[in-house]
Amino acid sequence: MRFDDSNTFLRSIGRVRKNCMALLRLLGGKADVLRGFTKRCNENYQVTPHMDIGMYLGDIQDHVVTMATNLGHFEKILSRAHSNYLATLSINSISQGTDMNRVLSKITMLGSILVPLNLVSGVFGMNVHVPFETVGNLGPFFGIIGFMAVLCILLITVARWKRWI
Repeated sequence: MRFDDSNTFLRSIGRVRKNCMALLRLLGGKADVLRGFTKRCNENYQVTPHMDIGMYLGDIQDHVVTMATNLGHFEKILSRAHSNYLATLSINSISQGTDMNRVLSKITMLGSILVPLNLVSGVFGMNVHVPFETVGNLGPFFGIIGFMAVLCILLITVARWKRWI
């Protein structure tokens, strides 16, 4: 998953949680207010509306309580989804780090095979007295090349046996 996608998704979850919590705070005391108002409407005072409105206010109070309960439930779901998503991102990050470590260990192993070969070939590229220089045939040259090939094959075999590559 790309960083931009995960960033957008996390912001989306955060925004929805924020809205959910704001609505939950707004509905917090409304059920009690409606309950008190319904009680006053059901009593026969001269200043309060008649009994019909009291019945509707009871329905509204039930809806407000249901909405508050649903919002609490949704906030719990969003909280769990947020923490699960963060855990998934953490696991993906660890997995990518592990894969990168595997690749870097293989590159390091390849470098440790090539450095000794570079040393041997570098010695014979200098402008100094080289062993087997006076011999007229190419036997020592092919002997050194063969030694480097055997050393390379040996190091690769050991690396595979130890499961480094």
